[in-house]
Amino acid sequence: MLLDGLNPYLSELASAAPAPGGGAAAAVTVAQGLALLSMVCNLTIGKKKFSAVEAQAKDILDQVSTMRAEALSEAEADMNAFNVVMKAYQMPTETDEQKLAKKATLANATRNAAEPPFRLMALAAQALPLADQLEKIGNPNVLSDVFVGRHLLIAGYKSSKENVEVNLNNLSHEDFFVSEMRTKMNDLAASVPGE
Repeated sequence: MLLDGLNPYLSELASAAPAPGGGAAAAVTVAQGLALLSMVCNLTIGKKKFSAVEAQAKDILDQVSTMRAEALSEAEADMNAFNVVMKAYQMPTETDEQKLAKKATLANATRNAAEPPFRLMALAAQALPLADQLEKIGNPNVLSDVFVGRHLLIAGYKSSKENVEVNLNNLSHEDFFVSEMRTKMNDLAASVPGE
């Protein structure tokens, strides 16, 4: 059965292992939303009654196909970054020098761990206008798939935002990275419904 392929991933997600976790789940959610938009394009392209919008549908298909690969890449990046954070937590703290080294390494790893979910937020925000276009031009028989795709993109965006926030909250509020990231997040929020 097709969905059996999901079982290894879901079993790993459900296990006591800390990764994959919320970051990977958010990326998979975005990838599923993008896959649904691809499906709508594929059910629009090549049909005579949609010939007037075929070029636009092909362009959207190219974009969402590339984005889907990027979303899955961010899932890997998120897991790798999280593992680096976990290693930093295990550094020794017996001397003052070791404590300082651990603090600096942990802060750097935490900054790096905020990047993949932020990129995923940006990716989901970038994809939402494509869902809006498909709602207008796509095959109306699969309109509900456009809506589900949009909901998944928004869910992935919001989930990724939580993952960025948890990393920012583990950094000093004086850290320039924190204020810079919050500014970027606020800029993104303007383009996402309900944000």
